[in-house]
Amino acid sequence: MTEPKNNHGRETEASEPPPRLSEELGSLLVLADGRSLALRKIVEHLRFRGLPALVVLLCVPFLFPVALPGLSLPFGVAIAFCGLRLGLGKSLWLPDFILKREVSPDLLPRLVTGAVSFCQRLEKLLHPRMGFLQRWPGMLNLLGFMIMVGGILLSLPIPPPFPLTNTIPALSVIFISLGLIERDGLFILIGYFFALLGVSYIALIGFLGVAGVQSLWQWLVG
Repeated sequence: MTEPKNNHGRETEASEPPPRLSEELGSLLVLADGRSLALRKIVEHLRFRGLPALVVLLCVPFLFPVALPGLSLPFGVAIAFCGLRLGLGKSLWLPDFILKREVSPDLLPRLVTGAVSFCQRLEKLLHPRMGFLQRWPGMLNLLGFMIMVGGILLSLPIPPPFPLTNTIPALSVIFISLGLIERDGLFILIGYFFALLGVSYIALIGFLGVAGVQSLWQWLVG
């Protein structure tokens, strides 16, 4: 069927701005209606925003100084896989064992509320700029791989005494994802900064851990 021509209607539709990410994330609570929600449903609901929106939601538990127990590995792996798909230039796809995982009715409001609050603060600053950071050949692939690195860092079993080991990589992934959604190159650069900071910090923790084990061994054998 041929779509009827209606210039006035098209202008009205075109003039309506798309919903902000915070609004779409907030609607997940309406979708859940007090029940648990599988990641598959979340992916389908956020289809308009695609992969970066899902990544932002999955990063929320890591914004706390100590991540919520039991989420580091599954959420970190999911973030890393999303980044890998983006880095390879593929559409959003996750393994079935990840998509089947459900977010409990107790955890979902905490995730959504945290994501909405965080996004609302940043949306005041987000706007398209420095577009060359996405237009240059290979830049989108690089952004995907940076998200993948962040997901790997988030999934590492680092002992609790070390603070911010989750928060710094999570900020990197969130800023890069929001930069992708709103085509904001400045946010992407901030994400790069947090990525470099996170890799350096975790490498330092690894170095101190090895040095500590060596010192303990020398003390035992000495």
